Amino acid sequence: MAQLRFKNFSDLAFIQGVDKPRFLAPLLEPHKAYFQRQGLDVTKLKNGDGHDRQLLEVFTNPDEEMPAGLLESLYVLDDLADDAGHDRILAEAERQGVQLNGIVGQEMSPGEFAIAVQLQHAKIVRVAHDRTLYRKIKNYEEYQAKGNKQLTLNATKAKRTSLEEELAPWFESKNRSRACEIYVYEEKDDIKFEITHGRPYRTDGSIDKKLKRSRVAYRPQKHDSVIYDTRTRVLKLNAQIAAEKDLYRKSIGKILFDDADYFPAGDIYTLAPLRKAKPTLALVAGVKSVRLTEVWIQVNDEHGFVQTSRAHNLLAVAERHGTPNLAQGNIVRASFLIEYGSGGRPRKLELRPPNVAIYDRARDGAPAEAFMHANGFSKLPKP
Repeated sequence: MAQLRFKNFSDLAFIQGVDKPRFLAPLLEPHKAYFQRQGLDVTKLKNGDGHDRQLLEVFTNPDEEMPAGLLESLYVLDDLADDAGHDRILAEAERQGVQLNGIVGQEMSPGEFAIAVQLQHAKIVRVAHDRTLYRKIKNYEEYQAKGNKQLTLNATKAKRTSLEEELAPWFESKNRSRACEIYVYEEKDDIKFEITHGRPYRTDGSIDKKLKRSRVAYRPQKHDSVIYDTRTRVLKLNAQIAAEKDLYRKSIGKILFDDADYFPAGDIYTLAPLRKAKPTLALVAGVKSVRLTEVWIQVNDEHGFVQTSRAHNLLAVAERHGTPNLAQGNIVRASFLIEYGSGGRPRKLELRPPNVAIYDRARDGAPAEAFMHANGFSKLPKP
């Protein structure tokens, strides 16, 4: 196997900092046979026993016999073994109504805390990790509902199985298997769908330690994200291909709203305000400063010419030099660097009409939406 790259389990100081008898030993004990072949008895691990470097070697340079369950646990815990992961696990336990008795209140590092919860409440850790992955998704296509029907979390959960059954035949017909699992939860005004399904079957050649060649066959998983904003009645889709996005759009409309075309394709965003003679960018609450840093201008001719321009502040450059000419052709993409009142470095907001906005929704959602409305870039109803 290739070398594994972890944030924490690749760090000797992290391994040394975890109480081995209390946490590492019970975590690794189900895979003791594998570790015994590596010359380690994980049932007898002690702090300061000199096995830290051996554990580091096994974690980062495994052979082809490493159990899949062990590998998955290491990846999940590695993503949650910090302060942010600690808080996400606590929030998920609270959301599920699980009391972390004997864990909360104990003196543990974030890594020890994640392992302790994994040992007693593995589902909490898995869901917290899944939600961490989905938070990293920033690119959604958006569709405005044509009606005013209300949707609640309870009503969505009641039809979750029906939605899975609606999606499964499509995945099967596209050589992805019928496997389809949907996890639904609510976060502020959003009802969120985490959709897990199979990818096309995959095979890889492998060579074991005795140089014997073999073939490994498996079906990878794919995780897609769908968000329904109950304030604006907008459906937001993130998936790998256009056909999957169309499947989710129609299936959710059909199952949850009794209308497959409840979320019709249409313009959500526009960059037309940038085509004014002297465009300016209005600031809103939560936005300290903003700069236009990139535009893609498509010229309507037989050659399909697209001009890409980048600068520290394109509006200032255009006013001084007349280039780029924002009134020319169609502006098909634009990027802004926004300094938010919440702090940190300026963060990117990218618009791709008619229905794609890329930004950190979890961190910058409200001020970014307000900025787009104030400048005429969003055609969505104001919350």
